[in-house]
Amino acid sequence: MADFAYVSSRLGNVAAATRKIAEEIFYAAQAAGHEIWFMWGMGTSPEHATGRALDLMVRNEAGGDFVRDYIWANRARLRLHHVIWEQHITSTVVNPGYRRLMEDRGNATANHYDHVHTLHFAGDYQAPGASAPQPSKSVTDVAREVLRGDWGNGQDRKNRLTAAGYDYNAVQAEVNRLIVGTPAPKTVHQLADEVMRGDWGNGQDRRNRLQSAGYDYDAVQAEVNRRLGVVGVTTVARAVIRGDYGNGAERRRRLSAAGWDPDHVQREVNRLLGIR
Repeated sequence: MADFAYVSSRLGNVAAATRKIAEEIFYAAQAAGHEIWFMWGMGTSPEHATGRALDLMVRNEAGGDFVRDYIWANRARLRLHHVIWEQHITSTVVNPGYRRLMEDRGNATANHYDHVHTLHFAGDYQAPGASAPQPSKSVTDVAREVLRGDWGNGQDRKNRLTAAGYDYNAVQAEVNRLIVGTPAPKTVHQLADEVMRGDWGNGQDRRNRLQSAGYDYDAVQAEVNRRLGVVGVTTVARAVIRGDYGNGAERRRRLSAAGWDPDHVQREVNRLLGIR
């Protein structure tokens, strides 16, 4: 297999953390028996121009699957914004965790069938197994700093607070309290806005945080799904069982055209049918 010095020779002047992320992924893939044979970094596209994007060229589907899954499994530590593989994008910000079909761009490279594309938020590199940063100030002190403007705004504020080890939602709640007193409970519509911005995390973490704050997770997620036009995978799996999507290659084509991952749907079909 190629060595990292050669593979990374065209990364260009990417951020130091991006280069370390590229190195980590390269050696993780190699240890698992997969090859990243070349990497691209700086470029003229909006994402590559930031110095925080990578194109990781792979030999085959198994290699791409491994790279994509490794990045996603380590998304918090690697400060992932989104990852693209085989014409599907999975974001930590827009509809977090949902693997969405992208438009057809005309060829295998443009559709990301020969490489994995990844974009990361700004911040320092955190190596595997590194201890999470420990907060050094009280939530109230940090909230006062936020009100002074010390932590920036929007997603930048969230990234910086999280990177420093603080609970963004706890700090923001304290900011609200300092400004207007204890805030009234938020509506499902307000919470759906926050979920779609990524304020409440992903998966089980999102569920736990919403429920701990006293909100109905299922109602909030239903509103998010309604806005995004997302039909639950279980509903689609039941339609497959009824025969609504045909069989074999035709089923895969029709599911993909509708924006679904055929393998994800098939797993749900198998679960409903009790197939292991």
